Amino acid sequence: MITHPLASFARLLPAVLLLSGCQLESFGERQARQRQQFMGEAASSQKPLLWISRRSPNADGAISSLMAAHLYGGQASISGELTPPTQAILQRCQQSAPKPAAELTGSAIGLVGVHQDSDLDPRVQASQVVAIIDHHASGSGTLALEQPRRIDLRPWGATATILEQQAQRLGVVLPKPLACAALGAIVSQTQGLQSASTTSQDRQSAARLARRAGIQQAQLLTTFDLEER
Repeated sequence: MITHPLASFARLLPAVLLLSGCQLESFGERQARQRQQFMGEAASSQKPLLWISRRSPNADGAISSLMAAHLYGGQASISGELTPPTQAILQRCQQSAPKPAAELTGSAIGLVGVHQDSDLDPRVQASQVVAIIDHHASGSGTLALEQPRRIDLRPWGATATILEQQAQRLGVVLPKPLACAALGAIVSQTQGLQSASTTSQDRQSAARLARRAGIQQAQLLTTFDLEER
């Protein structure tokens, strides 16, 4: 009896995966694993997770909430209205906007692009905050947390850069519309990669995102609205 080679391989595949430690992982399972790795014990909360930025956030804050939700699960949310430049970037990239945060009570909150108490939606309570990802310097008015949380503050030009670098570390390829929007967030926040706060990490992330989005470096200044800081 002659056995087809592919049939033999199909029978051996489960054993190969088991021996190699490989497991097929769903998108939701991957997000849960990455959330656990990033947040630690705070990830075990059964409360809905919302990623939110400052009130009426700029492009960097709004789009960073989308990036965080893609990496770690939960819902990208917005408090207030999107600014016109942010709307233009999302439309240019065909990326859906964060959903309005109609109700925050009973939710776990991840903050992106903000950690100053005065800049937050007044409905956000410190006890709800489970993570902070931001590029702003820590100064007066910093949110006082009631217990240790994962706080990722880096002296880079944009919060979107931090999340793009995290995606690289995790081996996550951002969907093309989100990569385009993330590029717009970095370009907008750093004034076309020319502001004094722009770092080599911002330029590296922008270059990777531009390749993913199919946008030439020479087109960055004309592709996105740069009036917003």
